Order: sequence, then structure tokens, then C-alpha cells
Amino acid sequence: MEKQHRKKTDAKERIAQKAKELFSQKGYAATSIEDIIAAAGSSKGNVYYHFGSKEKLFLYLIEEDTKEWMEKWQRKQEQYATTADKLYGLAEHYVDDFQNPLLKAGEEFSGSQTADPETLQELLALMRMQRTVYYSIVEEGITSGEFKQMDVQDATLILFGLLAGLGANYYEMELEEIRALYRKAITVFLHGITPENAR
Repeated sequence: MEKQHRKKTDAKERIAQKAKELFSQKGYAATSIEDIIAAAGSSKGNVYYHFGSKEKLFLYLIEEDTKEWMEKWQRKQEQYATTADKLYGLAEHYVDDFQNPLLKAGEEFSGSQTADPETLQELLALMRMQRTVYYSIVEEGITSGEFKQMDVQDATLILFGLLAGLGANYYEMELEEIRALYRKAITVFLHGITPENAR
């Protein structure tokens, strides 16, 4: 029984890994289920058994990436002494993710008009999950007095929008230029939320 379960898990992981490679190389639309089946040395039935559809398979990969992003941040954030330092660290962490091979396919997928509305809702839920990291940092800063008293949700959405919006420059700038831009953005954001007497 355990051997059979392990065999199923191995098959699922192999399909997911090969799909990730293909989506990263070819993009979401250009990768077919047949491509994934051939690369994984699997069957159509096996792919549908584990994932249900190409969309669900892609969503699974995004979910795994999101969990990994959050786990890495949980380990990384321990090194920062202040909440402001955490915001700079978060910006670095955000920029590091630009090297994620699934990034372009993810943008293509989320902008697709053909995506199932239920799948898009699940994608939004993953985005909200990531926003909990932003929320906890802002809330911590307010509680400690490092940041002004303000609506945590509003500040979180502004911070999230700031970091996400700056990502559009990824295609025009070198990575180190983007890092510097993100640091400046955090400095501007902190200027707006740091109490006058703490500046």
C-alpha cells in the first residue's frame, strides 16, 4: 500500500517537474497536455488523474511556488532587527523572485481570457495568501510604534501595489537597477508611514 502511494506521488512529482520546465521554456499557451505527457513519459489518464486539467496543473505549480516563496521568507525574516529592515528585506525577496522560471508563464496565464473563472479565483486566493506577509509586517510596525497608526489593510494594499507595479520595469532594466529602485520605493513608503518624531 505504501509502495503504491509512493509510486503515485513520484508520478505526480515527475509530471509537475516536466510541466514546470515546459511552461518555463515555451509559455503557458504553447505548452500542450501532449507535450507534458511526452516529456514526463506518462499517459493522458495519469495527468488527468493527478491534476484534472492543464489549468489545474499550472495552478498546482503556482501554489507550490507561492508556498516556497513564503517558507523562504519565514526563514529570511529572522535576520532583520526592525520592521523597516523587514520591508527592505521583503523588497529584496520580491526582486529575487523575478528569476523564477515560471514568471512569464504566470503572467500569461493570469492575463488569459480563456482561464476558468474558478481557477482565476484560486489564483487570486494565492495572491491574497502572499499578501498576508505584507500585512503582518505592517501590523507589527504599527504595534511596535515604528509606523504611524493607520488602517493596516489600506497600507498593505498600497505596499503590495507598489511592489507589484514596479515589477513592470523588469523587462526594461537590469536586475541590480531594479533592486536599487525597489530600495528607493521602500524608502519613500517608509517616509509616509514613519512617525515624524522617529525620522
